[in-house]
Amino acid sequence: MTNEERLKFDTANVERFKTIYRVKIKRPGAEELLAWLESTDFFTAPASTKYHGAYPGGLVDHSLRVYGEMMNLGEIGRLDYYAELTGTSISELEESAAICGLLHDVCKADFYEPKSGGGYQVKDRFPFGHGEKSVFLIERHMRLTDAEALAIRWHMGAFDDAARGGSRTLSAARAFSPLVYELSAADMRATHDEQWRERDE
Repeated sequence: MTNEERLKFDTANVERFKTIYRVKIKRPGAEELLAWLESTDFFTAPASTKYHGAYPGGLVDHSLRVYGEMMNLGEIGRLDYYAELTGTSISELEESAAICGLLHDVCKADFYEPKSGGGYQVKDRFPFGHGEKSVFLIERHMRLTDAEALAIRWHMGAFDDAARGGSRTLSAARAFSPLVYELSAADMRATHDEQWRERDE
């Protein structure tokens, strides 16, 4: 994909993100949160320094891919299963899938800066962690359910610093809600898919 093609693709992704966001996320504070995202570099930021989506717009591209993976749960019948299991409606689960998929990495807004000679480096202006930072930033504007907060907090799964340090809280969070596992799995699938695509370009 040429830089010109990627720029057009990224512009389309921004509009796609905002459309899905406004259609699926209806709770109080959603528009304020979106306005805050627009005041940051969220829509032009990379998803990482070099691992996946390390290009302008990579973060929004990754967020849309994770959302797509979350919505695939409906196609294989798992949303119906979870609705019955949790006593939650399908529309509520779809809203949760949109919130988790689109917003799990808001911690990466204003997080990277270009390096001289190309690429990106981390410049963490608010060192508050990863998943926990996303929860904190979202909750400044819009309330999360307990399941959404846990899913976003633990979306890195076994790669989370606390889990790697021996914390057993991840297992407890997964026992609390199936959303915790599903977001982590969706994030991993999307990340590896991006890496394979970028390797083949």
